[in-house]
Amino acid sequence: MSSLLDFFIKLGKLKTNKRKGWILYDIKDPATTADHIFRAAILGWVLNSVSDKKKLNDARIIKSILIHHLPDIYIGEETPYDSLLPEDISSEKDKDIIKKILKKLPQVSAGMERKRAVQRQQVEEKTFHKIVAKLPNQIKEEIDGLWAELNKRRTSLSKFAWESAKLESYLQALEYWRKEGKVQHKLWNKWTKKNLKESFIIKFRKEIDKILIEKNKKCGESILGELVRFLNEVGKLKSLKRTGWVLAQAKRPESVAQHTFQMAIMSWVLGKMKGLDTDRIVKIALAHDLCEVYAGDQTPYDPILAPNYNKEEIYKIVRKPARVPHSQRLVWLMKKKETEWKAVVRLTSLLPKELREEIINLWLDIEEGITKEGRFVAQVDKMVNLFQAIEYWKKDKKFPIMPWWILIKERVDDPILLKFVDELDREFAIESKRFPEKIRASERRNERGRNRGKVNSGLAS
Repeated sequence: MSSLLDFFIKLGKLKTNKRKGWILYDIKDPATTADHIFRAAILGWVLNSVSDKKKLNDARIIKSILIHHLPDIYIGEETPYDSLLPEDISSEKDKDIIKKILKKLPQVSAGMERKRAVQRQQVEEKTFHKIVAKLPNQIKEEIDGLWAELNKRRTSLSKFAWESAKLESYLQALEYWRKEGKVQHKLWNKWTKKNLKESFIIKFRKEIDKILIEKNKKCGESILGELVRFLNEVGKLKSLKRTGWVLAQAKRPESVAQHTFQMAIMSWVLGKMKGLDTDRIVKIALAHDLCEVYAGDQTPYDPILAPNYNKEEIYKIVRKPARVPHSQRLVWLMKKKETEWKAVVRLTSLLPKELREEIINLWLDIEEGITKEGRFVAQVDKMVNLFQAIEYWKKDKKFPIMPWWILIKERVDDPILLKFVDELDREFAIESKRFPEKIRASERRNERGRNRGKVNSGLAS
């Protein structure tokens, strides 16, 4: 368990790793690696569903994209301009130099470009194997296979997955261009022509151009045009900060996209250990918060937070678990479900019928616990929240971590996840230091539950 815990903690670094290319362009609050991976995975999934070629394995595309930036945990992101850049790209005095460099495509010889590509690939390969080395064999073998296929790019699937990720970067570049005007969209267009070779990917890229550059509204009425609009809307989750962290006054609260990225990989890896259908699991994880594009991120504290509360009053409330009278909570839950249902239906109305129905069914699965995969991912969601809460608490001991810790004790009863709870407690000793008597009582209840095969869920509603 300790090796998996270490792996999941490392994953969290990609949620704060701001993409180097956007830093160079001086983009305000630029997307992180996790933000990019989140939408790239969805882009590959939905684009494959409408491809005019033979359909590929969409879950394998998603998984390939989810792991394609793992080496960045240690070595960071590389850009085509790296050999031309000043050593310290954050230096104010070098900003003008960087702007001049970015005004044209990097002037690097073909030989130098190939040499750098080979060197980068070798470093990535070594780093990747270091990251996954201690994972359980069944998981390591699957991830290793996906990585090897993606790196060689000799299969239709690996080419499609790799170019889908590249295309997401291009889409993000055009969105920044329209929003801030700092990105050289003509250069990015030339970059895609050099890097994108798959005919259907190129076709979709041209559709993006028509809508975002030419502003051709008629294109938005086609199937591909609707997909561009869908992906634009999904991209809003990159900048939507999770409400719970905002209320708890966390420094640099994560986005919904970042949360979903970590949740997808954790659900996949842990689901593999349980022998569940991980192809379905990664899709459920990606679909579960799509409704928040329109519904926003809601929390259990919403029913007890008045609009006129100031930050100090809110902070005092969120230091404790949300305890709401049953009738009041029921009204709020019904309203929440209705709002999110309307939101997911509205968002997926941009998709072809078959894909729309698939995503809605996946969303319903985690909401209603229809399958064992849906019920499992719902519990992993709580674990990911705890992982993030611990990260905030490690950096700031004033962060009110206990509500998330108590929620895990009340809502999670899966045996594998409970082992992680024990591992986290041993690693960080959060509860035992602050609430020893309460925790010992809780542990005794949990132990009795384990002996019965089912953990007492305590105060869970």
